[in-house]
Amino acid sequence: MISSALIANGVECFGHHHKDGAPQGIFCANGQCSHCLVMVDDVPVKACMTVVRDGMDVKPVDGLPSLVEDDAPTGRVDVPEVQVDVLVAGAGPAGLNAALELGRNDVGVIVCDDKSEIGGKLTLQTHNFFGSVRDCYAGTRGINIAKKLAHELEQFKNVQIWLNSPVVGAFSDGKVGVVHNGRYQLIKPKQFLSATGAREKALAFEGHDLPGVFGAGAFQTLVNRDLVKPSSRVFIVGGGNVGLIAAYHALQAGIKVVGLVEAMPKIGGYKVHLDKIKRLGIPVFTSHTVVKASGNGRVEEVVIAKADDKFKPIPGTERSFKVDTVLIAVGLNPVNELAQEAKRMGIDVYEAGDAEMIAEASAAMFSGMVTARKMLQDMGKDTPIPEHWSQMLEVLRGKAGPIHEFREPKDETAKVFPVIRCVQEIPCNPCVEACPKGWVRLESESIMSLPHWEKECVGCLKCAVVCPA
Repeated sequence: MISSALIANGVECFGHHHKDGAPQGIFCANGQCSHCLVMVDDVPVKACMTVVRDGMDVKPVDGLPSLVEDDAPTGRVDVPEVQVDVLVAGAGPAGLNAALELGRNDVGVIVCDDKSEIGGKLTLQTHNFFGSVRDCYAGTRGINIAKKLAHELEQFKNVQIWLNSPVVGAFSDGKVGVVHNGRYQLIKPKQFLSATGAREKALAFEGHDLPGVFGAGAFQTLVNRDLVKPSSRVFIVGGGNVGLIAAYHALQAGIKVVGLVEAMPKIGGYKVHLDKIKRLGIPVFTSHTVVKASGNGRVEEVVIAKADDKFKPIPGTERSFKVDTVLIAVGLNPVNELAQEAKRMGIDVYEAGDAEMIAEASAAMFSGMVTARKMLQDMGKDTPIPEHWSQMLEVLRGKAGPIHEFREPKDETAKVFPVIRCVQEIPCNPCVEACPKGWVRLESESIMSLPHWEKECVGCLKCAVVCPA
């Protein structure tokens, strides 16, 4: 993408705000904001959504761009129309799994996505997933899950994937507008599934719009997907799983993580993620908040302070750090405007994944499967939803459970045995599935229960290799 190419070549200021001339860089790198707006051949485009090609004339947007002259023909324009059983907006984990379930039941499907490749946020995730091995590919890297889903979808001729095809409107005649490879088309679906994912929350503080302040998802896009190293010293705001994982991804890319700040008294992400970055020497400041970012044209310093019970900075507790990047990882909001408009227009619309409820990607995958079964039932097909599916979805969407005291196992008779350091109840079972002897087991039938070993370990290390922690 243009944004990644520019940053790879040291260009971080993409333009200046039309009101005060302040420099602007990227924020989301996901098409959800306009911070990366540039002029390409005198047309304003989002740099994070536009693929580089030879001969492009790329310029910054200084002020407001002038309107493009309308050279379209006057009068009525014929717009191509397509009819389909189901239209899926979004080729991320929820949309792809829904399309697979519909495809297996001989339903005609068109999956539209505004990106140039399928997978959504899966294409940014280089870590192994938690959850259930059989139900949502736990123990597999997100980037490889995307490839697996793409390969499975190739088997179904009744499922079409339209890339570079944003869904742009829903209308009272039941039609949906799509710009497919630059050409406007209308699709008339019998059912419509919105699996449009989520957008990152911004955070208002002094200097929050400087180049070098951007979302953790944008950082993962640059580092993990496009293999661009956008910084050398980074500070992270937010102690959920996204912030903790982004810290680890930064270390893997050879980027110094100066610190991580969380306004709550406790870190909200999984303990295994927190332990991992603490073992690697990253300072974690709980009950702290970011006060300001400063620098000449880009971030050069960040200031944090202790926070009171209303999350306001306490004067006199400020600390400053020399950094070139501040990552914002303070949560997500569902991209649900399209679904709301479709409902208002009387279209039969369903929602899945983060567009329905913010959760982990494993939950989004499972949500797509469950929602597809509901759609099939409404079509009159005999496709019951297994009881454990609903239970699994509830577990995957839930919060992490309590933390228990670690007790190192001792067995005088065993020559080799695993030391399982899981102490927090989280949805995860790859070690159980990997054990060739079947002697790593969960303490109960719930996937949230802690694993333990019983006997006859052969030291194959399969449980260690597959462990997402």
